[in-house]
Amino acid sequence: METIMAKFSLKSNPTPIVEPDIDPEALEAFAAGARDRGATEAEAPPWDRFDPSEKPRYNVAIRLNDYQLAMLRYLAEARDTSQHKLLQRHLMPILKQLALEQFAADQNKSN
Repeated sequence: METIMAKFSLKSNPTPIVEPDIDPEALEAFAAGARDRGATEAEAPPWDRFDPSEKPRYNVAIRLNDYQLAMLRYLAEARDTSQHKLLQRHLMPILKQLALEQFAADQNKSN
């Protein structure tokens, strides 16, 4: 009967692993960064923990009157794009700017 050879074999490593020298100042800076991490996260906007390029998963209903809907339809058709893409392209930069302004104002109030 033939014996099947193992696909893997263990080889001993003849060179010992050398630990790098630890710079005490770098270690202290690293530890200080870990201590201050919670304070930094509290000062970050609530949307910072999300990926802005992530695929959209949520819907939001927006009420439009006939006048506003006619403008939206006209622009989408004139620019040969969807109403969704038109709103996404132009509304999101405005929302981001407003959110950043509001967040900065809130941060100034709390300080």
